Amino acid sequence: MANPIVSIVVPVAGLVAAAAGNKAAAAGWGALFGEDAPTVKSQKSAKKDVAKQRKQAKKDGLSKAEIEAIKDPEDDQPIWKLLLWATVSGVLLQGLRVAAKRGAKTGAERLTSRRPRPNRG
Repeated sequence: MANPIVSIVVPVAGLVAAAAGNKAAAAGWGALFGEDAPTVKSQKSAKKDVAKQRKQAKKDGLSKAEIEAIKDPEDDQPIWKLLLWATVSGVLLQGLRVAAKRGAKTGAERLTSRRPRPNRG
């Protein structure tokens, strides 16, 4: 049976690595392309902003054609950017997560395992 400390440390290390890797990937995306990364969170906020703009346009009395002309900027993104983000956020972050779990497991096992006495004499 595994040591309880190891069984607690390994999932926590995976979660921490995933969160840190996701933030780093989003920051790198912003530095490289000068825009927000196409995460689920940013897509939802963009849809909310477009809905607010359309609602305000209806209140202002704009025509239906003008209201329909208000588009979500996420729809104009090229497919290669979405595929690139899927690769970065999926494959690379999963690799980082697995590496963190393995490292945490070996490190915790080393710290918690029994060691022989120094003088066996």
